[in-house]
Amino acid sequence: MPARLWRVLAGVWYFYFSFSVGLGKKGDAMVVDKILNNNIVSSFDENGREILLAGRGIGWQAKPGQAVDRSKIEKTFRMDSPDSTSRLKQLLLEVDLEAVRAATKIIEYARETLKKKLNKNLYITLTDHISFAAERMKSGLTFHNMLSLETRKLYPQEYAIGIHSLQIIQELMGVSLPEAEATSIALHIINAEYDCDMEKTQGTLKIVQNSLNIVRYRLCVSFDEESLDYQRFLTHLLFFAQRVMENKMLPDEEDFLYQNIKRQQPQAFDCTLRIRDFIKKDFADCFFMFLPVFMGITIAKKMGGNPMLFTGFLS
Repeated sequence: MPARLWRVLAGVWYFYFSFSVGLGKKGDAMVVDKILNNNIVSSFDENGREILLAGRGIGWQAKPGQAVDRSKIEKTFRMDSPDSTSRLKQLLLEVDLEAVRAATKIIEYARETLKKKLNKNLYITLTDHISFAAERMKSGLTFHNMLSLETRKLYPQEYAIGIHSLQIIQELMGVSLPEAEATSIALHIINAEYDCDMEKTQGTLKIVQNSLNIVRYRLCVSFDEESLDYQRFLTHLLFFAQRVMENKMLPDEEDFLYQNIKRQQPQAFDCTLRIRDFIKKDFADCFFMFLPVFMGITIAKKMGGNPMLFTGFLS
């Protein structure tokens, strides 16, 4: 039989094998579609969706159409969209397998601890962050995360996961990251947990942080951060900040309350105006009266009617 005819028949067989037998599967065997590097290959699942397979040496001497060596699969990535798959594929070409392993173990630990579904894009963002943080540390560069205190208070579970993540990174990558990185890891987890982006999460925490500072310095007070009242106040601030970032402020309906607080609690009212001005400058063009009313009632309640005393709220 002529060599050209053999090539044609081989091409027909490969097409049938890839698409008729199961898009990336040969019986129960997963089939290599593309080799990204020695440690990453792509294939297709039973529904024809592209998947990425990671494992030491899984791509070594592999060829498209061959069955994947299942004993080498450490992690199978099934993303929610072709775009996410493409982004992850590009990232996996740029980072070490150890960073992939660390991120995967952290995500599994977070999922088990929180008992919640996490956005799959966390595999992209966390792997990228860990790889970059490790390279930065090896270069002797460190940074202080200004949102550490607020993250620890508002998201204690996620922060604890961040702390545990430092141990995982040390074990798998041999890099000792500073505690500030626990906050950064926690923020990535929070984003995946609530399906929001990093900008919104950081903006929310910045509003809480600056609101607390305004109250602290305008009224010359210190907070008892272990008290129940403080925790409640922090929860109110978090709820408020989330509404700001989601642009879900309530309409102006409380003019009577607004005027009442302005007259009876002038210092609390002054704090709310300064918080409003800070938010207006950094996050939005305009706000309704709901902001000073909401903040004024909350602050005045904790002040117990005395502008210089927070009953059960100060140390």
